[in-house]
Amino acid sequence: MKFFLNLLEFFFARKIFYKINLNFLKLFIRFLGYNNHKDLNASGEVYFLQMVCSEKPKLCIDIGANVGNYSEYLLKNSLTKIIAFEPMPQSFRQLQNLKKEYKNRLNIFQIGVGDKKTNKTLYYDKNNLQWANFNNEVNSIDYLKNNNKKIKCKINTLDNLLKKNRKLKISKIDLIKIDTEGFEFEVLKGAQKTIDKLKPKYIQLEYNWHHLFKNVNLYHFSKSLKFYDTYKILPFSKKLMKINPNKPEHNYFNYSNIVFVRKKIK
Repeated sequence: MKFFLNLLEFFFARKIFYKINLNFLKLFIRFLGYNNHKDLNASGEVYFLQMVCSEKPKLCIDIGANVGNYSEYLLKNSLTKIIAFEPMPQSFRQLQNLKKEYKNRLNIFQIGVGDKKTNKTLYYDKNNLQWANFNNEVNSIDYLKNNNKKIKCKINTLDNLLKKNRKLKISKIDLIKIDTEGFEFEVLKGAQKTIDKLKPKYIQLEYNWHHLFKNVNLYHFSKSLKFYDTYKILPFSKKLMKINPNKPEHNYFNYSNIVFVRKKIK
């Protein structure tokens, strides 16, 4: 086997094959759960959500809810209540329509979630609101080049927001989902008290190219969630794949969905 690999390297590790090799790399990492982002089915998230719904969750938190597709799936397929946060006004209006349908189970807040209470600029493309972000440095990514519009948004920590809204009477959280286009680490930093106290079983977040510009990798996320094991959602697998965040092959800065699962501590 070693001889065969050395032979392949001898023939193909040349400048003439570089672009071909790169295209093969981009193809094969898709099989490892990277860059499958068309919808909940293509990403494999639907299988994860089916698993969550089968466990009869009581409360899920959706941070970066966008127009509410993720929340809507949970609402349709379980009896869970949801607290959703979305700062973009246009997206929030669609969340309000979902609220009308699930008025007793869905609480929505037009605010960004981060690591401190502040006001921050949100950059966006009017034709792709799902890519709105708080990090101007990530807009050098090629598909974000049209994020040239901006608005000021309020931001607060999850810890503060849940404490402020005592009427929600939160005693347990089953799932926290974070999709904030590169702002995920800040969200986690502002949610540590909530995580320590309420011990959500699942924390799902998007790991992407954005984190290269933020100097944050999957290893950093795992260190901040020391009581959690790290799993990846694969496109067509009904089971989560446990991964080691200390290894470089699991720290590629390409779109993937990561789930941190609470360890069973005796």
